Amino acid sequence: MEETFTNDTPHVPAEPQGIVLLKDAQSYLVIAGRWAKFLGILGFIGTGFVVLCALFIGTIMSALPGFSRTGRMFAIPGGGILTFFYILIAIFYFFVSLYTYQFGTKVKDGVTFGSSATVTDGLNKLKSVFKLVGIVTIVMMILYVFILIGVIIFASRMTHMATGY
Repeated sequence: MEETFTNDTPHVPAEPQGIVLLKDAQSYLVIAGRWAKFLGILGFIGTGFVVLCALFIGTIMSALPGFSRTGRMFAIPGGGILTFFYILIAIFYFFVSLYTYQFGTKVKDGVTFGSSATVTDGLNKLKSVFKLVGIVTIVMMILYVFILIGVIIFASRMTHMATGY
């Protein structure tokens, strides 16, 4: 015997499924959104300062007597390398600030206007912050391991050269 359906539309439950946020949770999200927006704005300002430092680090380093390119004490690589690293830091800091600001704005607006889609989009931005910071943390940990291995090899070679063993 075959089943026949008279209605082709799917069954929609009368009550929403999943998490329903209580007033306290909504209040916490709004407060977190305000702080995230504030921290995002400060992050944009900090990014500007890092970019300014990147632009002038070569000039600053060459003005210091112990750090000049032809200096007798230290031979610091050109300002181009330092500028490159500062720009990388600025890019990372910008995206963390951007995602934090977007999280704050969307969560605050979503809770205020009762839009689950906006809150969800805001939480997606928070996920992006954690994902970006997590990836950079993993890369830095791997870099630290390679630096540690390099220091150990360098120290052992220097000991070998000094003692002849």
